Amino acid sequence: MFNFKLEQTYPYIVVAFICLLLILWYSTLGETTLQTSLFAYQRDWLNTGEWWRIFTAHFMHSNVFHFILNIIGLFLLWLLHGEYSTPRAFAINILLLCAGISLCIYIWSPAIFWYVGLSGVLHGIFAWGVVIEIFLKRKTGYLLLVGLIVKLIDEQFFSTSQFMSELIEVNVAIDAHFYGAVIGLVLGTISVYFFPSSLPKTFTTSKKMATK
Repeated sequence: MFNFKLEQTYPYIVVAFICLLLILWYSTLGETTLQTSLFAYQRDWLNTGEWWRIFTAHFMHSNVFHFILNIIGLFLLWLLHGEYSTPRAFAINILLLCAGISLCIYIWSPAIFWYVGLSGVLHGIFAWGVVIEIFLKRKTGYLLLVGLIVKLIDEQFFSTSQFMSELIEVNVAIDAHFYGAVIGLVLGTISVYFFPSSLPKTFTTSKKMATK
């Protein structure tokens, strides 16, 4: 933890900057509602071939509070797991999470007609880092995994997230959190066992020590 290089911060900055540009665009130039925005996930328009929405929706936000909360989450993930990610691996994970979450929503959550926000992707990045921490036999990895599971169970079966919904002015898409976490766990496992060379040298060194 907290053993990252400057180059490992760039991908996080790029994601934050894209989110900032889109919220500024919507706040100042957007002439339509958020639901019909050019970059939001919209089930009906995906059917007409507007495939870019499966990526761009995750960088859009409903209001400033929504944006700030997710940027804070992104910053915390950089502190937690920034050391494990190369710029290339981070970019690939982001793209796969965006596409995977959107497709899961399309297939298994037909009640969600439109969606915006980075939170599903953040859950995926978090889960990805947790897998690596566990493989390195760090106790924090197990604690974070338990926390993630408890949060997902609470969201799916108990929590209404009413306060958060009022704050960000849209319903919290808890299904996106679940899909993101599952995809992140899968990506983490694949990274560790099949593509360890895509991870920083500090990880591969620690990996050898963990497997002794």
